[in-house]
Amino acid sequence: MASFSIGDIVLCSQIAYRLLTAATTGRKNAPRDLRELEHTLLALNFSLTRLQKASAVILSRNTNLDPDAADIQKHLGLMVRLCRQTLEDLERMTAKYRDIMKVSTSIQCIDSPGSTSLFTLKVQWRRFMWDLRGESLTRYRQKLETHTAAINLMLNTCIWSTADRIEEDSRRQGQRIEELLHQASNFNGTFSHLMQSIHLSIVSHRHSVSPVSSPSSMLSGSALREDDPSEIYAPDNHGHMVSSQIRA
Repeated sequence: MASFSIGDIVLCSQIAYRLLTAATTGRKNAPRDLRELEHTLLALNFSLTRLQKASAVILSRNTNLDPDAADIQKHLGLMVRLCRQTLEDLERMTAKYRDIMKVSTSIQCIDSPGSTSLFTLKVQWRRFMWDLRGESLTRYRQKLETHTAAINLMLNTCIWSTADRIEEDSRRQGQRIEELLHQASNFNGTFSHLMQSIHLSIVSHRHSVSPVSSPSSMLSGSALREDDPSEIYAPDNHGHMVSSQIRA
């Protein structure tokens, strides 16, 4: 089983963004199934953005010292590649439709309101839905929802694992400080006072870290904006996620 790769995440994000852009073009007149696919792609785009931001932390874990790190990286790698396969299949299925969408949209921009371009667009939607037979589109949407849920679950697992590891490291440090404090009692008063101060600092920090607060603080840097549901993240040429607005 191959390891976790940031390149796979970037590629998934690029494909998801292309599909999402096509699904949101003229979405006010889109069929219900296509709008549901749009929402699924939007959620997947958010999850991939979170995963890309967390990938540096995941890959930085030493697989020799942390036995869980290698398993997490392998599982994430497999999940991302399965997601990529689904996205590539859907992209191939919708290639003809998306090419026609570009032509129809450009015609609509230069034609007057009420022209036949909007009617042509609706006809192409019906042809697209007929080609996929409805059930195929639903099956793709369900697959993408499963990929999104799996990525989110694994991300949460990594967050909780990190919080537990921080707490365990703090506990071990506290035990070591207590041992040194006991040894320092035989030394001069200044060194003993210093060890007591360090011990109090470690204990205070250990109590301040809890599994409830740690995940939220860790996600603060990659929190998704909820005030503007039309905002999506698109990968640029360097693989960085940049904000973009969905146009009606």
